[in-house]
Amino acid sequence: MHRRVRRYWRSKFAQFVQGYGVECLAKRLDVRPSAIYHWIRGATTPRPVTADIIRNLARERGCRLSMDDIYGHSRAVRADNIKLGPRLPPRPAEGARSEGGLSH
Repeated sequence: MHRRVRRYWRSKFAQFVQGYGVECLAKRLDVRPSAIYHWIRGATTPRPVTADIIRNLARERGCRLSMDDIYGHSRAVRADNIKLGPRLPPRPAEGARSEGGLSH
């Protein structure tokens, strides 16, 4: 697994999802597997009622998973993406203009 993708799977919530299996969890929650991958990437979060079901499923497996574990995963991934996001190109030097282009 690529290092950038692997970091998504570090949290307690992600570890539970990985152990349960994305396909199995999707069936139990009546959602598409892609929704779960969106949660893991931090693009979206589960609805509160779904998060509560996840907590109950985790409890059945002997795992204590809190709402903070579930929603904290998304916050952590997003914060990490800000740190690891692509760098912007440097601004052109003052007075530099592109030839034949528009001046900004």
